[in-house]
Formats: sequence, structure tokens, C-alpha cells
Amino acid sequence: MNSVKLSNVDSPERSLATRAAAGDRDARRELFERHREAAYRVGLRVTGRHEDALDVVQDGFIKAFERLESFQRDASFKTWLLRIVTNRALDLLRARKVRIAASFDADSDAAAEPAAEASIEGSNRSNQGVSDALERRETADRLQDSLEKLPPDQRAVMALYASGDMTYGQIAEVLGVPVGTVMSRLYHARRGLRADLEDLAPADAEKEKE
Repeated sequence: MNSVKLSNVDSPERSLATRAAAGDRDARRELFERHREAAYRVGLRVTGRHEDALDVVQDGFIKAFERLESFQRDASFKTWLLRIVTNRALDLLRARKVRIAASFDADSDAAAEPAAEASIEGSNRSNQGVSDALERRETADRLQDSLEKLPPDQRAVMALYASGDMTYGQIAEVLGVPVGTVMSRLYHARRGLRADLEDLAPADAEKEKE
């Protein structure tokens, strides 16, 4: 695995990691604040459940701080952390056989109540708003169901890629695989999602067949 060059690592973060390894609580808190959102997004996309995402983020930071003594300061703390979080999330999937769409059940039920109320009030604007919300929720449910069908390795690549701020090289480092493997898994993940959601994006599906 290729490590990140020293010049590419944020110097303040390198200092934070050093201080955190020495037990500095403020440094650990700052590292947590810097990277908790990115870790949560990855955890949520892999597991599909808010509660599980919180668990893997908590476990990820605990393990990262416990292992700071062995952390190489010339590497990116964020990349190292996301590797731990991703592996924990994949372990959770294998252990609990998590259904990704389950995290949206409560939201779907909550959205149905305003629909009935809006119908009673006879507000066209409210009805349209509720209808749009339900449609977005249905689309989100479909997407999550499709993600669940992907093999875990493809789901992990898609989760990291969807964060929007990681290069193929960084994703490869997180997963411990070559860049070509990342590109291959992402390609097959996209193919799988497009095939399963063809009715939602017919134009893209047609282009894919050409």
C-alpha cells in the first residue's frame, strides 16, 4: 500500500496526532471535530442505519486513539480513520446482516401523517409538498434497497466515493487495494445500481446499453 507523502499531510493535523498520541484531550477532541462528519457519512452509507453509523464512528475513533502510538505521522489521519470505520462497518454488516432500507421506515411513517392532515385541510400546495416528500422518500428507499444488493466491497467503494472529497488514490489507501481495483468495483457498482433503478433514469440506462 502506498503511504501519503509527508508534504501532502496537513502539518497542524500531524501535530494534533502527535499531541493526541501523548494523551492530549484537546487534540483528540479537535481531531474528532475535524473528521466526525466524514466518518459518519461513510458509516451511514455502508451500514444504512443511523444507529449503526454512530456505533461504527464511535468504535472507529476509540480504536484510532488507542492505536495512535503506532500511527505513522507521515500518513493522513483521516484516511487511516476511515479505513478503521469502513472495516468496522463491513464487520457489522456481516455480523448483523443489516437491512439498509430499515433506517428509513420511521421517516416514511412520519411522512404519511401530514399527508392525511393535508388532505383534510384541502390545501393543494400542502398536498403537493407532501407528495413530493413522499416521492423523494420512495426514491431514497429504492436507492438504499439497491445499495443493499451490492457486494460489501462494492458498497464500501461507493460509500467512500459518494463522500465527494476523496480521490481514487485515497479510497484505495483506505481499503488497502490498488487504484485499478477501486475503479473496477466502482464501475460494477454503478452498473448494478443503474440496472436496478433503470426506470428512474431511463436515459442513462439506454446509454449504458450502447
